[in-house]
Amino acid sequence: MKKLLALLFTLISVSSFSQNYISPFDFPLYLSGTFGELRSNHFHSGIDIKTESVEGKKIYAIEDGYISRIKISTWGYGRVLYIVHPKTGHTSVYAHMQQFNNEIEKIIKKEQYRKESFEVNFYPIKNTILVSQGEVIGLSGNSGGSGGPHLHFEIRDTKTEHALNPLEYGFEVLDNINPILSEIKIYPHKNSSVNNKSIGLKIPLIKKDGNYQLQSESTIKVNGDVSFGISTFDRQNGAPYNKNGVYSIKMYSDDQLIHHFEVDELSFSEKKFINSHIDYKEYSDNNIRFNRCFSLPYNKLSNYKLNLNKGILSFKDTLIHQIKFEVSDIEGNTSVIQFEVQSQTSSPNFEQIDNGDICLYDEAMVFERIDFKAHIPAYSLYEDCYLNYSVGLKTDNTLSRIYHFMNKNIPLHKEIVITIKDRVPERIREKSYIAIEREDGSFKYKGKTWKDGDILAKTIEFGAFAIVADTLNPIISNYNYNFTYNITDNYWGNISVKIADNESGISFYRGEVDGKWVLMEYDYKSDLLIYYIEREKMKKGEHTLRVVVKDKLNNKTTFTKKFNY
Repeated sequence: MKKLLALLFTLISVSSFSQNYISPFDFPLYLSGTFGELRSNHFHSGIDIKTESVEGKKIYAIEDGYISRIKISTWGYGRVLYIVHPKTGHTSVYAHMQQFNNEIEKIIKKEQYRKESFEVNFYPIKNTILVSQGEVIGLSGNSGGSGGPHLHFEIRDTKTEHALNPLEYGFEVLDNINPILSEIKIYPHKNSSVNNKSIGLKIPLIKKDGNYQLQSESTIKVNGDVSFGISTFDRQNGAPYNKNGVYSIKMYSDDQLIHHFEVDELSFSEKKFINSHIDYKEYSDNNIRFNRCFSLPYNKLSNYKLNLNKGILSFKDTLIHQIKFEVSDIEGNTSVIQFEVQSQTSSPNFEQIDNGDICLYDEAMVFERIDFKAHIPAYSLYEDCYLNYSVGLKTDNTLSRIYHFMNKNIPLHKEIVITIKDRVPERIREKSYIAIEREDGSFKYKGKTWKDGDILAKTIEFGAFAIVADTLNPIISNYNYNFTYNITDNYWGNISVKIADNESGISFYRGEVDGKWVLMEYDYKSDLLIYYIEREKMKKGEHTLRVVVKDKLNNKTTFTKKFNY
């Protein structure tokens, strides 16, 4: 069996490019996520490698190098390693790990105890923690914001810190499946029309005899400045149910390439521009991501290889024009949709509706009404927007009226500041904060800063805002003491409790045994705090566990329990 694994490992290694990277696993790679995939507020900066729906798979260093960063976080990447490879100028990243190897675990645990914190972000001195190609650096897991067991794997340019597409560096993923094309959307701009209307037109796509075509056979009439978008995804062999991202989208008009989007490299400073790249309203309202094949006024994304006239076409003749999309994955598998539009010399005279004041995307603005104010920095928006504001009634759950400002389907690139006039009773003032209303009517914490009798908070989303209070203490429950020796990790059992806060949210926790801080790992997905008992740190006899949890309004709960070891 060992010889078979060694042979497989060698074959995977030989298939790589001149960088001579080996695979991070000793089994074939199947993906649940691809590079550049459209995610919430960012493009996916790596590939997600399946681990057969389990944790604990050995992860191998892809090349010689040194560890430049070790991070443990409750959120995001969870347990993650960064390894610099001087030979290639790249850094490899391994995220959502279950645990690091013994050497790394000792180093990071020492840092956790030094800081008395589960969450740490440690930068070792260069070349102090060396790794060799093929060395086991840890085990795969499901830590941080992971939605299931897998390895999030990245290749970065060490100098620029840009994320690079790992599949361009010899990591073999079987894929002979063409991308799937779902739907086309056509956008009329100012004083333009699609089918004699000033609103966008969505057309589902169907596949017939191996070719994509529009579901509707009706003639599409266009006039004036018009642009296009497409909803599409990709699949690989061995992962038939995952809807992954595509590598390249090209749009042609009468055989002329107009727009070309490609994800071979990503800048983390540009990640938020995904909300300009996609039709954010469609995503917010209908959970459909259309790739815009045109640019909104504020879009600095570097992944447009070509974008003639910002992707906007002008139709002012009487001719029939051919529109074509070519969508490819990184293996060159390509799907095509081609259709006709009938250009018109004129369109109906649409009634011009005055929707009120406009917020210009490239200018700062202060919107102010009675008891409510919003500070919007320049370039917080991707395009000019009409201002929308209304005031609702105070409810049993709020200390103020509810202020509806703009719409949640309008994305923000920067944080704005919301100010609400303070009319909160003094007795509850310190437990009050600004919150945004969720779909179910509950409220999510945004912040609290008191200034000149008003309360302020930053937000990266529009919506309905109100002052609410949190006077409830966090909950600590489900104490469990499991005395089982784990010979692999040298743990003599564990103690766990569940922690939760249904109001402002947990901001602090601390675990102690006999008055001394102990390392308790926090998994927010299960609400569990777990202390793995280390033999050398625990003497035989009776001990006292103390857990303190605070929320964002400093409400505190303390739990104490005696146990025998």
